[in-house]
Amino acid sequence: MIRAAIEVLLRDTGYEVVGMAGTGEAALGEIQRLRPDLLLLDLQMPGGNGLEVLRQLRAEKSTVGVILLTAAVDDTELLEAKALKVRGIVLKNSDPAYLLECLDSVSAGRMWIDPELAKRSRKLSSSANHATLQLAPRERQLIAFVRKGLRNREIGEQLGVTEGTVKAYLHAIYEKLGVTNRTELAIRADEFLAGG
Repeated sequence: MIRAAIEVLLRDTGYEVVGMAGTGEAALGEIQRLRPDLLLLDLQMPGGNGLEVLRQLRAEKSTVGVILLTAAVDDTELLEAKALKVRGIVLKNSDPAYLLECLDSVSAGRMWIDPELAKRSRKLSSSANHATLQLAPRERQLIAFVRKGLRNREIGEQLGVTEGTVKAYLHAIYEKLGVTNRTELAIRADEFLAGG
């Protein structure tokens, strides 16, 4: 239904729908085959959600302008999408004109985030930046090790401390940065380490 609605919305605009896919896996195949300028990517899809597709595209150094289309997005997804350089985010329940506005902005090289999400996005970025400025060198080192995929025991060996000490450090870092687990810390490591 959403795909049909988008096709109708774009029918009399300068945008041409060159392909559609119903799953994340199919989307990656179509992107490879069609090489579109812009990609409207649903956050919730079978066979790989939108963020998984976006991660894969960035790993492949794809330069396609990605616009996420979603019914809802949580804080972690919002921050990850920004870290993965998504160019636009549009809520499905928004005014259809927002999608056209987003497409125009992204085509012109600008970023566009749904007004309902923009304020939350700024607040999250500002709190992450504030926390990043307060990271001690040892905390930055630990985040870098987590980003590399090292386990607590391996990090302890690198730093000459016990596994328990590493665990205590990590919990303090989670609290300081407002993350809930190791995976989120690893995903957002670049964002946290960029501040200094």
